[in-house]
Amino acid sequence: MDSLAGNLLIAIPDLHDHTFSRTVVMLVQHDLHGASGVVLNRPSEVTISQVWDEVSAVPSDCQDLVYMGGPVDGPLIALHEELQSGESCICPNCYVSIGRESLNLLVNQSKAKFRVYSGYSGWGPGQLEQELKQGGWFIYPGAARIVFDSPDGLWRQLCELIGEDVLGRHVGNVVPTDPALN
Repeated sequence: MDSLAGNLLIAIPDLHDHTFSRTVVMLVQHDLHGASGVVLNRPSEVTISQVWDEVSAVPSDCQDLVYMGGPVDGPLIALHEELQSGESCICPNCYVSIGRESLNLLVNQSKAKFRVYSGYSGWGPGQLEQELKQGGWFIYPGAARIVFDSPDGLWRQLCELIGEDVLGRHVGNVVPTDPALN
């Protein structure tokens, strides 16, 4: 299978895994060793300034929220539009960084759009391919405008963009478990 890095995984409407229910995941890595990405639509209630002293000696007063990237613990990860701080490009005008120096520049000096994620979503070798084969995810091309758009209603918007009555075909008129996630 070709690499899906730079694409979005959109959870099918009736996915029963509560960790990924109604999520949109940006894949930042996908190869023979597995895949990893961050959930775009799960902001936490914690600000960057509240966690920054744990990761950097340079203080930050950034009041942007930290997003929950997924269930796997790991370093802070940033998706951003800052070419100079980018460690790798995942789709046009969207870069990923995990290095302390890059994160410091983004959080304290950059005027570019960025989001910081705590944790990530990970799949072992062949695991994502199996989930795709079983129909657990839709694939949609990644774009910076989607990454930095409001997380409110993102999952529903992408399901509607996919079309073909995705919502009706999977769940009919079922009331959402948490309307705030739509």
